[in-house]
Order: sequence, then structure tokens, then C-alpha cells
Amino acid sequence: MSAIDLFKLVRVHQWVKNGFIFLPAFFGQTLNEGSVLPLLFGFVCFSLSASAVYIFNDIVDASADRLHKEKKERPIASGKIKVGAAYGLAAVLLIASLTGAYLLNQLFFAACVFYFVQNFFYTIWLKKFALIDITIISFGFLIRLFAGGVIADVPISSWMYIMAFLLAMLLALGKRRDDLLILKNEGKQVRKAVEGYNLDFVNVISVMLSAVIVVAYIMYTLSAEVIARVGSPYVYVTSLFVFLGVLRYLQLALVYENTGSPTLILLKDNPTRLVVLAWLFTFGYLLYA
Repeated sequence: MSAIDLFKLVRVHQWVKNGFIFLPAFFGQTLNEGSVLPLLFGFVCFSLSASAVYIFNDIVDASADRLHKEKKERPIASGKIKVGAAYGLAAVLLIASLTGAYLLNQLFFAACVFYFVQNFFYTIWLKKFALIDITIISFGFLIRLFAGGVIADVPISSWMYIMAFLLAMLLALGKRRDDLLILKNEGKQVRKAVEGYNLDFVNVISVMLSAVIVVAYIMYTLSAEVIARVGSPYVYVTSLFVFLGVLRYLQLALVYENTGSPTLILLKDNPTRLVVLAWLFTFGYLLYA
């Protein structure tokens, strides 16, 4: 088991999604020296639990992954890491995660347990059903927000839950679109849930969700509650970056047909990174300047 294979197995690059844990404190204006360390510890604990989930998923999906042009290179699917070793590593990561989570906060511990149980049933059963599969994925982001809220002791607004859920649904649909393109171009069905989708359906729903996300975000920035909490009437300016980010994602999906990994898009696509950083900087300035 090489270090590179181990790195791929635990999918460290996917930990970027756990950055949602920091959002409640960020928007709640409590992201400071007193909250950063507990949040970082919680981020690591949740990430270890997520890695345990990824390993279990790769074990179950190994045969299907061998049909995918990129996933066939995953350590378990390619045979570089044995199933027994993978199970052992997943168990160690999960125990370390839940032990740390319990010591940090019992509600956070409950969130980590719920996340693992949800994804366990998703992996062995629920991912076979169209729409249910992307809904479960989206719930995972709500759990991340809840986890961050309990660590930072910050209440989470309904706006944040709504927009996180819609955004996660859009990104999950992008992954299903990639699966459909593989089926169309290579004749390989990489997951059973694809039977409940087609490109027209995914395209229509993606455009619909994109429109709802932009409108919901604009309404959020114009709400009296948000303006009063932020202390600035210019929160709506950040809508520009959300609009550009959604447009870029649709361009990647519908023009370049590249939405198989939303995480890699964030890490490697320069326009997307620029938009996200501009949004964070602008909102951060309004909140903390």
C-alpha cells in the first residue's frame, strides 16, 4: 500500500466539501481565534468519518468502478489495495473520528454518527433509486452545516439550509449527468440509478435549480433580517458572484460536459476558484470590516 494509493483511498481532496462546517461561524460573525481551533478539530473528525464512508463505498462499488474510465484507477477497483486492508483502515478512521467528535461536542458526535449511518444505507441500498440518491447526497451537506453550527454554537438560518440543499442537488445532478454520458458514449451503466434519469431530464432540472438558487440568494441578500445582521445594505453585491458561479457550472455541464467531480472543478477550474474567492472576500469584508 503506497502513500499515493492511501491518499487516493481516503480521498483527501474531497475534504474540501467539509468546509461547509465553517460557514455557520463565518456567516454568524463568530469566526475568530476562539472558534477556529474547535472548528478545525471538528473538520478533521468529520473528514475522517467521511473518508471511512468513501472507503466503504469503494469496496461496495469496486466492480462498477472498473467500468468507469476514471474510477477504474481507484485503489480498490484497480487491486492496488486489498479489501481486507481497506476495511481495517475504514474502521480505524471511523473510531478515531467518533472518539474525537464525542470529546468535542455530543451533538456534533450525533451528527457524525447520523452522517455515517445515512451513507451506510446509501451505499448498500438507497443509491440504487433515482432522485433518492441525489437527495441523500444533499442531506449530507445539511449535516455538515448542522455540525458546524453546534461546534460554533451558532443558530443556522433557514436560508442557509435551503441554499445549501439546492446547491448540493445541482452538483449531484452533475455527477449523474456524467454517468449518463458514459452510458451514451461507451454503453456502460456505472450505477443502477441512471435508469431513472436521461439527459433531457437532468438538463431541465439543472437549469431549474440554477434559477431557483440565484433567485433565493438574491432574496436572501435583500431580506431586512440579513441587512440588519450584516450591517450593510450592499449584501446584494455578492449576488453577482453567485450568478457567475452558477453560469460557469452550467457552461461546464452543458458546453464542456465536465461535471463528473464538482470537488475537482473547485480545485482545478480557475474561473470557478476566482468566483468563489471573490464571493468569500466580498462577503467577508461586509461581515468583518
